[in-house]
Amino acid sequence: MKPVGLLLAAALSFGAAFSAAAQPLAPAATTSAKPYEIEWAVKIPMRDGVTLDATIVRPVGGGKHPVIFTLTPYVADRFMDVAAYFAKAGYVFASVDSRGRGNSGGEFVPWSGDGVDGFDAVEWLAKQPWADGQVAMWGGSYGGKNQWMIAGEQPEGLKTIVPASPGFVGINIGKTQSNVMRPFDHNWVVNVMGNTANANGSGDKAYWLGLYTEMAKGLVPLRDFDKLSGYASPIWQEWMRHPEMDAFWDGASVAPDRYPLIKMPTLSIAGQFEASNTGAIIFRQNHLNVASQEVAQGSYLVIGPWDHPGSRVPKQHVGGLDLGPAAVLDVKALHVAWYDHVMKGGPVPAFLKDKVTYYLLGPNEWRSAPSIAAATARTQELSLSSPKSGAGSIAERGLLTATAGRERPDAYVYDPSLPAHNEGFEGDVMVSPDYLLNTAMMRRLKGDGLVYDTAPLAGDADLVGIPKLKIDMALDVPDTDVRAVLYEVRPDGSAIFLAQDWIRARYRESTRVAKLVTPGKVERYSFDWFPFISRRIQAGSVVRLVIVPLGAGLHVERNRNSGKTVADELVTDSRVANVSISVGSGASVLSLPWGQ
Repeated sequence: MKPVGLLLAAALSFGAAFSAAAQPLAPAATTSAKPYEIEWAVKIPMRDGVTLDATIVRPVGGGKHPVIFTLTPYVADRFMDVAAYFAKAGYVFASVDSRGRGNSGGEFVPWSGDGVDGFDAVEWLAKQPWADGQVAMWGGSYGGKNQWMIAGEQPEGLKTIVPASPGFVGINIGKTQSNVMRPFDHNWVVNVMGNTANANGSGDKAYWLGLYTEMAKGLVPLRDFDKLSGYASPIWQEWMRHPEMDAFWDGASVAPDRYPLIKMPTLSIAGQFEASNTGAIIFRQNHLNVASQEVAQGSYLVIGPWDHPGSRVPKQHVGGLDLGPAAVLDVKALHVAWYDHVMKGGPVPAFLKDKVTYYLLGPNEWRSAPSIAAATARTQELSLSSPKSGAGSIAERGLLTATAGRERPDAYVYDPSLPAHNEGFEGDVMVSPDYLLNTAMMRRLKGDGLVYDTAPLAGDADLVGIPKLKIDMALDVPDTDVRAVLYEVRPDGSAIFLAQDWIRARYRESTRVAKLVTPGKVERYSFDWFPFISRRIQAGSVVRLVIVPLGAGLHVERNRNSGKTVADELVTDSRVANVSISVGSGASVLSLPWGQ
């Protein structure tokens, strides 16, 4: 691992870390006072007769140019500033409304039809008189995921994709890991319902926080959350009919046999403080697993210290943390440098020193490695242990230790009929403006969660990579949801959120088949979906593991432990769970990835 050249210290300057090719190009000589040309309401034909509506922004002065394309459910006008930037840099930008959104025809069905529609759009765009036959993609979140879908369809004109924060079905969109749903997903459906932009209504935090609070009371099942919100949604109801991963959800993602067909260079971008960090890594790894050596050489990944929007518009401050000025990477300039490399014969952007570029928090500097795995120099296996306490609170916390003897299990109690009280990272600013520094979840624990600390670090050490946790657990109920959270806790007691994962007991073996728990039986539960993290842990600090009930918060569906379909459970179905976790030698283990 090595530092990435000069840091990007100025807030919106990309300086010497980028090649000269990244510099926005001066418009061609013209007498026009317009900074760029715009064509409104351009109709792009699809193979089934539907037309998609596009806004096309072109450089002034005519000529043929490469085309950058985004397919969006958020209405094309949202990205006019992005379009203007790329037009000034010598690219045509096509912002295209997804089927059924904005002024496009047809019906909007999230994710499933994007690949085919995107193929048709790429092939049409490549043949226009202002196009030189080359098309690239831009976009994040929904517009990141559909890039992989479209690339899998193999449109001839598509030369590269740059997916930022792509959602991955079964990890962070549609449903999260272990098939846990979020009421927020219906909030998103409201944002994209009908043809218009609904950003203000779906972004009304006070209203939605009130809805989540009502939902947590258990008087209405999650299945009817759409009706409670005021918008009875066919999309939401269809999702509720598919509690496990199945053919329906498979159709909303890239089919495994499509990854080998993606032979173009790719640049993936994600943030540490977002669930799509994991999505970006999975998409890319699925591709690398089947790619030729030549194709793999063209695959790059950037993981910045950002939240979900930050992969497109980085900020220096997130969730109460000052990330340093180098965090404010000029992402659009990086895009231009990448497009110039792929479509204009320019060099690989100088910022990309190796295949994986990541931001080390603490020193607040960019580092690089040849792969995600190579960013981790060693893995430390630590047993959960509590020889002198039950680990049921901060005051009685247990240990994360390399040496432990045989011990009695630790235990906690989860009563799903109680009001919401354990708000997690997924609540974001609805929990607190300083949500990355918020310690309420661990401070209030008293018998309804477990706490384990490493020994204080003798010196600074870099935690870099993807943690793993395996716990041996027994329940006295058919099902429950468990959250595992990692923090850095400093000598003064302040804490910084690092990462989290969760699991639903019935899906401990497979997300495609539910298997209720045999009460009292000790079984292995694997927490495999922590995101990539990169932070220097200060000397004297500890890494803390907190294990709590997931459903005790507002922002995910509440498993009431009855064993029924969770989306149908009410408060009257609530069953108190006594959760027992085996600790000591040979039992539950946390794996921490350390950098050099």
